[in-house]
Amino acid sequence: MTSDFLTQLPILLRLLADPRTPHTSSELWCRVTTFGWEECEPVLLAELKSDNSDVQRLVIAIVEEQAEHAGIDSIQNFVRPIVTLLSHDDRLVRVCAVSAVGGLMIDDQNAADSLRQIVRKDEPTIARSALQVLLAFDDKFVQEVAEWFRDRSTN
Repeated sequence: MTSDFLTQLPILLRLLADPRTPHTSSELWCRVTTFGWEECEPVLLAELKSDNSDVQRLVIAIVEEQAEHAGIDSIQNFVRPIVTLLSHDDRLVRVCAVSAVGGLMIDDQNAADSLRQIVRKDEPTIARSALQVLLAFDDKFVQEVAEWFRDRSTN
């Protein structure tokens, strides 16, 4: 039965990721954990790396649910792919990735670099979210911002 679920999980993710389909990531997380997080992890990782933006956003939400219930250690294999999604072409994927990096408290130099790029070049709404994450987790960035403000106030 578990192998049937694993075979059908990518289809289920695509169906539930359709914005016209009412669902919750919590509901799908419950199904995944019922069948076993470890068993489903390779499928979820593959779908996170897919070209389907809707599925990527859903998988990020499922990963956040897992971290909330089972702890950050249970989702370590997802950290690098989520950080990679900070530079995704789809703005909604970037929004989800920024939120996940902040919510999961991912303290990673690549994440910090990507968040800095978002602050510098992305649209204001996403840039603000990225800035909030940086201010919460990146002491070096906080120092740079403080120095920038000091320099501006003395000129």
